[in-house]
Amino acid sequence: MSTLHLVRQSAFATNDFAQCLSVLDHQDSIVLMDDGCYNLKHSLMDSLLKRVDGTININVITTHAQARAIETIATINHIDMADVVELTFNHKKVITWQ
Repeated sequence: MSTLHLVRQSAFATNDFAQCLSVLDHQDSIVLMDDGCYNLKHSLMDSLLKRVDGTININVITTHAQARAIETIATINHIDMADVVELTFNHKKVITWQ
């Protein structure tokens, strides 16, 4: 069963992102939004990118990253809120990490 993980908090402030990564499964998707965009610069993101073999979809809401002056990573999908709505329909369940 695929899960959409909405990550709204920074791993620099909470352990939500680490908990999210510990339960990731094949076919899951992650959306970094709000302060979750700061995770692009966290070492946990580096380890996730090394671990991902194409079965986990990693996304960032572009406008949220831009509002925080965070450079996005080319290998991550750049999406908007309409894409988030679509992702909710494409997964069996949604977990918000906040």
